[in-house]
Amino acid sequence: DPKAYVECLLKTYQKYAGLVAETFKGDSKFSACLDKSCREFINRNSVCENSLKSPELLARHADNLLKKGGKYESLDLEESLNQIITIFRYIEDKDVFQKFYSKFLSKRLVYGLSISEDSEGSMISKLKELCGFDYTLKLQRMFTDVNLSKDFDKGFQDVFKNSDLKMDFSSLILSTSAWPLSIPSCNFNCPTELKKAIDKITGYYNTKHSGRKLTWLHQHARGEIKASFPNSKIPYTFQVSTYQMAILLLFNDKDEITFDEIKSETALSDDLINGNLSIFLKAKILIENNGKIKYNSDYKSKKAKINLNVPIKTEQKIESEETHKNVEEDRKLYIQAAIVRIMKSRKKLKHVNLMEQVISQLQSRFKPKITDIKKCIDILLDKEYIARDEVEKDVLVYVA
Repeated sequence: DPKAYVECLLKTYQKYAGLVAETFKGDSKFSACLDKSCREFINRNSVCENSLKSPELLARHADNLLKKGGKYESLDLEESLNQIITIFRYIEDKDVFQKFYSKFLSKRLVYGLSISEDSEGSMISKLKELCGFDYTLKLQRMFTDVNLSKDFDKGFQDVFKNSDLKMDFSSLILSTSAWPLSIPSCNFNCPTELKKAIDKITGYYNTKHSGRKLTWLHQHARGEIKASFPNSKIPYTFQVSTYQMAILLLFNDKDEITFDEIKSETALSDDLINGNLSIFLKAKILIENNGKIKYNSDYKSKKAKINLNVPIKTEQKIESEETHKNVEEDRKLYIQAAIVRIMKSRKKLKHVNLMEQVISQLQSRFKPKITDIKKCIDILLDKEYIARDEVEKDVLVYVA
């Protein structure tokens, strides 16, 4: 539980910070010892097997606080954000926090779950004050994209208000460089009902921006569909993902359908079909009969609006693993960039001194491993950005 974890860290910090302040009158040496101890127990403790877990849990706690409709809405939000920053100061792997925070922020913005724009801005300002402009640049760009998308969407609605589109449809135009959203990993045949709207938006976008390409991220899209059942007096509204919508719309033409037919019509992977079918079967919207999937004509619910767009556990696990993998890839690039900057400035440097300077430059963002620095030096030697001195083999030379 991220909340319990952060509260435990805070309780320990406040206990000893109070001790230093009251008993030792804030003595600088005791304060330095407190800071050193906090860095150790916050980054390496019995809950976290390594220093990468603590920033992830802190980012998850921040997401829970800033998410609309969460169970922590009654808390003093500004005070809670300040507490997060108190812990964040001691986090060694600030790039891991940034990656997860960015991922969670993107979901809050895409799905309209932010508790308020002011609170989001307050948190970003606190991070910017601690880590600098570059650290929050992409986070701020996300808000710019959302606001620009509102203007684009209004223009689209004005132009096509009298068109033959039989649905309410809105879109977000997001820049690839700022958003941590991956390209769909599987094929997808978009339902005919949606394709018409998508084609119109793409056409309208092309009239506004030449030379740009839109890539539709269907795995992040969602919508609502109305469903009527023979033995129910009222129609139901299902909140679904685009993939779920594609599966359910197949039952407009058939009462029952096989797994292979769903795969053929939607082009989705087996895992995605199985994951979404299990949600429908659990909700009893669909039933399984002799290897075929059939819509449940006896379906009834006390709620008129049902949310079926719940995360599939395997997707959550994969997402966390991918985020950590992206952190590792980014670190290689940061280390290589630091090496080139140092060597360009110094022109000639001993191997040991270069390692020390790389660690010094990057430790505010993350603590690079010696083995990773060595690998990056080898990569840059192969790319001929740097070379070994012909006389002193432990000296590296910048190659202009």
